[in-house]
Amino acid sequence: MVGEDLAEATNVVRFPAGLRVAASAAVLDGLEPDPREVAAVAERLGWDLPPADLFGRADEETARYIAEQVLPLARHERLGALDGLLRPVVASAAEACGRGREAAVRLAAAGAAVRLAWALGGDWVVPLERVADRRLREAASLLIEAHGRCRAARGVARAVGLARRGEAWTPSRGAERATRLCETGWAVGGA
Repeated sequence: MVGEDLAEATNVVRFPAGLRVAASAAVLDGLEPDPREVAAVAERLGWDLPPADLFGRADEETARYIAEQVLPLARHERLGALDGLLRPVVASAAEACGRGREAAVRLAAAGAAVRLAWALGGDWVVPLERVADRRLREAASLLIEAHGRCRAARGVARAVGLARRGEAWTPSRGAERATRLCETGWAVGGA
């Protein structure tokens, strides 16, 4: 069951990295949902995943913006502008991950209440199941949203990182490969 999959993800309580340190692209490594879990949840609920090329599009659009708006600036202004591009996108992704984690905790509590209601019996099982179903859909929606925001943030981080290092932007080979795999049906659930 999907609810159990999401609830199992909360059996270890971690103090969220996003609350300990400022959000950065490196912090997303500990926060980003597992893409396999996201794909499994979306498939079970019949929901769409964020576009497969989200990383590549964010990377390319950010690189274009940097080339047009940031590179002409003086060096000290350029570094500030690059930080200004990256910081809000990463913070948004970290916040989405936090909301998803909090929803998964609420889902686990609702699932425990339903199991207790079934064990004890009573008329309150059905209302508790409705609450659990709502929380399941909320947690799944936030998980998919967090996944999409993290993919976009990673695309922005790649373009910003290349600009900081003074390297010319080229399309990510990994993003191109993932897009080709999805287009040919060899992605998760493909044949």
